Amino acid sequence: MSIEQILKKIDDDAAAAAGGIVEEARTEAGRIARQYEAAAKKLRAQLEELAGRKAAEEKRRLLVSEELELRKAALVAKRRILSELYDEAKRKIGALSGAEYLDLLASMVAARAATGREEIVPAAGQRGLLDKAFLGKVAGAFDGEAKFTVSDREGEFAWGVVLREGKRVVDLSLETVFEQVRERIEPEVSAILFPDKRGD
Repeated sequence: MSIEQILKKIDDDAAAAAGGIVEEARTEAGRIARQYEAAAKKLRAQLEELAGRKAAEEKRRLLVSEELELRKAALVAKRRILSELYDEAKRKIGALSGAEYLDLLASMVAARAATGREEIVPAAGQRGLLDKAFLGKVAGAFDGEAKFTVSDREGEFAWGVVLREGKRVVDLSLETVFEQVRERIEPEVSAILFPDKRGD
């Protein structure tokens, strides 16, 4: 075999080997591409599902947040309305004067006194109103023997009285009485004014 033939055979063998390698590489590349395409498709589906869940969760979260804000706003409005009603009622009670005021005080004292021997502390500037006639009204309304006295000292409140006997103190000033009444009747008033099933 001549040198030319040997060189040609080497070239032919190299070309054949290179062609085989290229074909093998092409086949392997196709296999890898198909494998990664399947993995990419699976990953894409997983990401789309996750994005859908996230979007649904975000939508649900936004709806819950919106509903919560609406309920808060409704609660604020209800509280404002109730507060205005109580303020108006308190203003009307605080504006009572004369016999109407004294009758109310006498009935409050008689209802909240325990022994009938309590000292009655009047509101600022009202000691002169709690005279013998007033004590007579209290005694007439009290269930038991009444020996009430009126304190020489006036309280630091503008309406009502405070009952004292030893360590026992009963605050019947407008602020305290009204707060107690409000706490007691607010659920009932709220249910009447704002009937709903959630009980805001």
